[in-house]
Amino acid sequence: MEQLFSSENVAIASLALLSIGFLKFILYYKAFNIPIVDYIDPSEIITLFADNIATASLVILILALPYAKLVNTPLVGVGIFVRLETYFSLLFPIVFVSGIALIATIAILWKRPKIHGFELSRFVIVWPIIAFVIPVLALEIKKLFEPQVTKPLIIILALSISFALLVILATLNEIKKVKEFGYFQGVVIKFATSEVVSTTEEYFVGKTKSFVFFYSPKSKTSTAYSTADLRSISYSH
Repeated sequence: MEQLFSSENVAIASLALLSIGFLKFILYYKAFNIPIVDYIDPSEIITLFADNIATASLVILILALPYAKLVNTPLVGVGIFVRLETYFSLLFPIVFVSGIALIATIAILWKRPKIHGFELSRFVIVWPIIAFVIPVLALEIKKLFEPQVTKPLIIILALSISFALLVILATLNEIKKVKEFGYFQGVVIKFATSEVVSTTEEYFVGKTKSFVFFYSPKSKTSTAYSTADLRSISYSH
């Protein structure tokens, strides 16, 4: 049996992780007209969004083992409707258990400050796609292209797509919170001889190792402040 965690497959999965992390980085700062690649060190691509990426990674890890069972299901010479019925019977326990976990998570997060209903509703909508649609498509791709497409490769591809979907959704949520809900309202950044306060007219959007960024929604322009003289950053939440 092919090994899912072979050195080659781990390398492919790592490349996917880095690529998706970079995509998240670009997508977030592009929303504020910041050419972020001009301001960052490559090592910051993953670490600056480690929280969202870690959460998505945990979800994907939970889904990884059921995938291994799914791709080993023999469906040679079986019609599409029979295959769909088989897929549903195999995936229903995953969808059911993960659905309960999702509802429990929503119940816990609903009362947290700075967590908005639209964030949770988006994840509820996207969850069936991750738990059912993508696995079914992965199984169909495997059937169409085997033996050229190996089982571990199909698993990695499907999980990478699910991971990318979660990360992009989390990024869009972050953008909406910052732009429309004043997520960083009241942040105070003190330099050696001055300070900058995040207001509705110009608000803080993020920082890298060498710069902090503010965005003006009125002029749709951003300002990058060097952290060379940075003394402190105070958050209001």
